[in-house]
Amino acid sequence: MGFANTIRAVLRLTYAAICEWPSRPIDTLVTVLGFATVAGILAAVLAMAAGYRHAFDAAAQDTTAIVLSEGSDSEWGSNVPTGALGLATQTPGVARANGVPLIAPNLLGSLPVQYRSRDLAAQITLRGVSPAIFTIDKGLHIVQGRWFRPGLDEIVVGSAAEGNFRGLAPGERVVAEGKVWTVVGVFSAGSQFFSSEAWTSLGSLQGAERHRNAYASLYVQLTSREAFDRFARALERDPQLALHVMRESAYYARQASGISKLVTRVGGFFTAMMAAAAVFGAMSTLLVMVESRRFEVAMLRALGYPHGIVFSATLLEGLLLGALGGISGAAVAYASLNGYAASTLGIGSQMAVSSTTPQVFFHFLVSGSIMAEAVLWAIAMGVVGGLYPALRAARMPIAAALRDI
Repeated sequence: MGFANTIRAVLRLTYAAICEWPSRPIDTLVTVLGFATVAGILAAVLAMAAGYRHAFDAAAQDTTAIVLSEGSDSEWGSNVPTGALGLATQTPGVARANGVPLIAPNLLGSLPVQYRSRDLAAQITLRGVSPAIFTIDKGLHIVQGRWFRPGLDEIVVGSAAEGNFRGLAPGERVVAEGKVWTVVGVFSAGSQFFSSEAWTSLGSLQGAERHRNAYASLYVQLTSREAFDRFARALERDPQLALHVMRESAYYARQASGISKLVTRVGGFFTAMMAAAAVFGAMSTLLVMVESRRFEVAMLRALGYPHGIVFSATLLEGLLLGALGGISGAAVAYASLNGYAASTLGIGSQMAVSSTTPQVFFHFLVSGSIMAEAVLWAIAMGVVGGLYPALRAARMPIAAALRDI
């Protein structure tokens, strides 16, 4: 039998098998739903991790450096001595605007809040910033109200935070860091990272902050991407200051990796468990279907069709079941989750995070590559689930099959 005839024979046998699916609707539907569930969960896990990483990626610039204290992985655990500001000012590679070095020291505090949609308390970052930050990050702009005035107990709130928490509209008063603050505006940062925070002037937060002799970080605008190495060496070689310098892009990538890896690993574990159940379900369904076609298989074998045709047709049937479930699950995930708003503390459910992980709002990103990966996983499960039934069908004794009819 030629190759073309073999392919036609496999397709005819597969088509006949597909035509039998409506006669066994429960078995077929359960199998497809099993694959769809696994594909949908996998797409959701990958979309969550991708959305969280994107919230940080959008904020990062390669021409901006972040100065932390040595040994700190986050601004929350960093204490940069105030003397580092003077050293950074004199270091080569620092960009200037009208002769002023573009270096923005930051202080971090916390602001207790309540979710709009449920009775759940949370905390967002209260960041004290200097005027240079508005030149370093050109994506900052006010969308409602005005910017805070230096020296006054005023704050502006990121659009993501204001949209998800109560009591943060302009004119509201909030209590944080032992002071009463007045919300005077809502800002957008062009990224979900800063838009999840509240900002005030550095001097105002220094008046409330217990650690007044250190900063959480320094944001430094460099003259070029290539100036980073020279700038970093100059600051890190001073043993008394004990500083660690990172590119802003590398810093945010590290911040994003913790949660995204946790989500991927935990979600991957549960997805694998459900995938195993789906594979066994498909195997059971295909075995039942193969047994119901014992006579047809025996007749094909008696007419001279080789083992490989029966094997390939049964395996192709499993592949098609997996593809149907994978496409369905990926489509549902895209329709229901793409663009869905969530946060590191969770809108629908609470997620445990470390003390160095800031409150960040992000959106699920169900991309084409994620959907394709989910469908391919479902197809692979269909193939694996079809291996044993395919072998059983191919090795079915002709005489025994005809005698049992």
